[in-house]
Amino acid sequence: MNRIFPDGQIIRVPQTPSTNFCLLQLSDVEKLAEGSVVVTDNQTQGRGQGNNRWESEPGANLTFSIILYPLFVKGSRQFVLSKAVSLAVCDFVSQYVSGVTVKWPNDVYAGEKKIAGILIENFIGGEYLTKTIAGIGLNINQTQFFSDAPNPVSLRQLTGRTCPLEDCLTDLRERIAARYRMLMENADQINADYLRHLYRFGQTGRFSAGGVLFEASITGVNEYGMLEMITGKGEHKIFGFKEVIFMMTQSCTKFF
Repeated sequence: MNRIFPDGQIIRVPQTPSTNFCLLQLSDVEKLAEGSVVVTDNQTQGRGQGNNRWESEPGANLTFSIILYPLFVKGSRQFVLSKAVSLAVCDFVSQYVSGVTVKWPNDVYAGEKKIAGILIENFIGGEYLTKTIAGIGLNINQTQFFSDAPNPVSLRQLTGRTCPLEDCLTDLRERIAARYRMLMENADQINADYLRHLYRFGQTGRFSAGGVLFEASITGVNEYGMLEMITGKGEHKIFGFKEVIFMMTQSCTKFF
């Protein structure tokens, strides 16, 4: 049994519009143990940042949410939870393929393709967080994608192997626990690892903000979760969610 989440339970629902919403409803009725998970085979209205939707073939992928009680994290520094969870997903995927990164703020990429999306919802009481619900959609065994998302990929497409979802959930939950433990003990390591895994960190690329194209390189992510860059002209820029578009070779993907 997990030493960080010894009492956390796995709650299975055949179908739900959103595992985040389902877990939130359950946690409003009773105090669930930290590390409790709601997992479903069919998430019908999976959400991403903003108005994004997450495509997932029923029974083919991992779609679940986990509840945490990070009472040690200040509300103003809540982005560190996003870092920890996205790193845990990176750790999991890196067992199977190389070149796994976090595309700011918390999409997980294998090469130039998106393999996982994460939706973090934090709740604040006073100065500190009281509850975090982290929703994760991880493409495991899906072989065809039909939404207008530009670059999805699954583990099966990358490796040619089918992975048992139950084993994947157990492993990923352990990796979330490990990164959560690290966050408790050494948040500086979480910050350093996040930069080390940050998609296109330090590389010059083309971006768009407010309809204006510019070249810049990513220099970091500040403690409030904002993306920091320096342009080819030496100008320092800082962007919040939805404020910048990363211009790719054949398409562009909004940062949400």
